[in-house]
Amino acid sequence: MKINNKYKVTPIIGLQWGDEGKGKGVARIASTLSKNDLIVRFQGGNNAGHTIYHKSKCYVFHLIPSAVFGKALMHMGAGMVVDPAALLREAKAIPKSVSFLKRLSISPHTVLTMPTHLILDSISEKNKGSKKIGSTGKGISPAYSDLTARKALRVGDIFYNDFEEKYVALREEHRKVLCEQFDYEISKREVKEFDKKFFSGVRFVKSLRVVESAKIVEEVFGRKHKVIAEGAQGTLLDIRFGHYPYVTSSHTIASGVGTGLGIPPVLVGETIGVLKAYTTKVGEGPFPTELGGKKSAIWCRDKKLIDEKIFYANPNPNSKNEFEQGVALRRAGSEIGATTGRLRRTGWLDIPLVKYAIDINNSTKAILTKLDVLDGFKEIKVCVAYKINGKVVHEIPFNLSRVNIKPVYKSFLGWKGKLHSYGKKLPKQALDYIKYLEKTLGVQIIYVGNGPEEHHVVERFW
Repeated sequence: MKINNKYKVTPIIGLQWGDEGKGKGVARIASTLSKNDLIVRFQGGNNAGHTIYHKSKCYVFHLIPSAVFGKALMHMGAGMVVDPAALLREAKAIPKSVSFLKRLSISPHTVLTMPTHLILDSISEKNKGSKKIGSTGKGISPAYSDLTARKALRVGDIFYNDFEEKYVALREEHRKVLCEQFDYEISKREVKEFDKKFFSGVRFVKSLRVVESAKIVEEVFGRKHKVIAEGAQGTLLDIRFGHYPYVTSSHTIASGVGTGLGIPPVLVGETIGVLKAYTTKVGEGPFPTELGGKKSAIWCRDKKLIDEKIFYANPNPNSKNEFEQGVALRRAGSEIGATTGRLRRTGWLDIPLVKYAIDINNSTKAILTKLDVLDGFKEIKVCVAYKINGKVVHEIPFNLSRVNIKPVYKSFLGWKGKLHSYGKKLPKQALDYIKYLEKTLGVQIIYVGNGPEEHHVVERFW
């Protein structure tokens, strides 16, 4: 690939445990792009859920980049794992009035997620018992595992005559593992139904433009246009640099753009980080600032939204009970997993965690999302350091699971009324919070989310 240092890919990366609102951030940036610019996903699969409100209707994109309602080109990169059946369902859910298929392409190196990958994922997680990590059950880990075992099927394979033969061979290998290791049988009827949906999805994939990720990036740069790389999940879920083992199976950080697209590191520029005004986490693992602590973690693991509404019909954000504060935060932010439907654990913003993410991604700009969710909180807290064994530290330890952490908090005053009622300005209390974050984190916040709709965004004016 020809290297032109004048042009850089701009990664948009989550700076927390995922669910930061990257979809809205990408959609906002995509709305400023031309038809010759490009938005590309470089890793992950449909374990991601990027939620966008367009014309008052909610859409969740799991595989297709979050630029459907814009003009830019969209590409599913080599580093992704794609379930063809899920991709077809997602495409069908997009209004017919929206023209996007001619703008959408996929890499021949993209790994195909098979129906048996989903079963392997779910059964394996279930058998871990108390040691489970909170997998979404979308087959992501088994699909990536097949890639490293050098037996995965990729998009480029679907154009060869022996594709179905290879698919059946790998499917049967998976069935054998399920039977011998997990005592789980898949019936012939189930196999027939799985295959029907999978190959319907494959036919859809064949209808798309299939092009090398590096090639399409080169084409766009050759026309002197922009390339935005949309990350899935968040920095703290990176397979190597996240909070292992409670992580996803791909590289979610900016460095993953190079391997996910097959481009040299010199073409990856400064990152736009996305962070929520508080912190959420789905699944198992440590969470230093969680409101309600262990009780919250167990509650979110075992309960559904309907259960929570029965016990907490009108949770008080200013309750002296931290668990109830966490429920109020979750309810106000609609913190329900877009992919799994699970309750998200909630807590205050964690500066050491975000600083780590900013450093590892070379983030110079940031998008602050869901500031409006803090409406009604008289006091807003931020974790500025940790107390570990009586010593105050400002950096995250190597393994959060192995230490007893007590957060050190700084408090801010909340604001009166609804944030979006202030329009394109913000109340002093909110500005104080934002300016503190900018100074402490060393980034420039370019957008602030002040409501769920696509137009509920305040551009930097301070």
